[in-house]
Amino acid sequence: MKKYILIFSTIIAIAIFFYPTTSNSNSTGSVGGKTGSPMDNSDCTSCHNVAGTTVSTTNITSNIPSNGYTPGNTYTITTSSWADGFEITCEENTGNTKTGTFFNTNASSTQLVNNGNAITHTAAVISSNTWIFDWEAPSIGTGDVTFYGAFITAGYPIGTNSGDYLTLSTLSISEYTPPSAIGEYTTKKELLKVTDLIGKETNAKNQPLFYIYDDGTVEKKIIIE
Repeated sequence: MKKYILIFSTIIAIAIFFYPTTSNSNSTGSVGGKTGSPMDNSDCTSCHNVAGTTVSTTNITSNIPSNGYTPGNTYTITTSSWADGFEITCEENTGNTKTGTFFNTNASSTQLVNNGNAITHTAAVISSNTWIFDWEAPSIGTGDVTFYGAFITAGYPIGTNSGDYLTLSTLSISEYTPPSAIGEYTTKKELLKVTDLIGKETNAKNQPLFYIYDDGTVEKKIIIE
């Protein structure tokens, strides 16, 4: 009898040892606040069994111009990653507070979390690799902002069921500052000639004279002695 109990116990132990490690992936989307941003101060490792982590600046892209976002404008944000799920938020760089407004443009693939301050995947399209949504830029004077994203790939390396793989990605954007309505110019111009009222060149004093410069400007002066 003891022999059978020993054999049975051994079989159970082996079965447990070789049983595939299941992923802790949340297929319904992130619970929120897991982007790894300064304000969130937490990422996917608080919920996932992570086998490895990398940092990237290529997983988040946008159609925001290279000279920066215009306050109040709405832009399209795109994520591209070999991931099963993600969460992205945006914070201003000065105080690391949430900024801008996320818009869920495809309810079947993305959903808002963290009181609307972030966006994540849905159960319908895990392993999509690409998610697209909109973001409205904050008000004037907000300054530079950064998008923070956490991307999780379940069961990495593929087929080994040894845990998940985490990628943390950022995208920094400046606020666009339009040129001043009244430009400030420092122009060096050269005097070509000085003429009197009838166009004759002269250096006379105590009468109206026209000072003609090489940039096309003309100044009227009276030098009194």
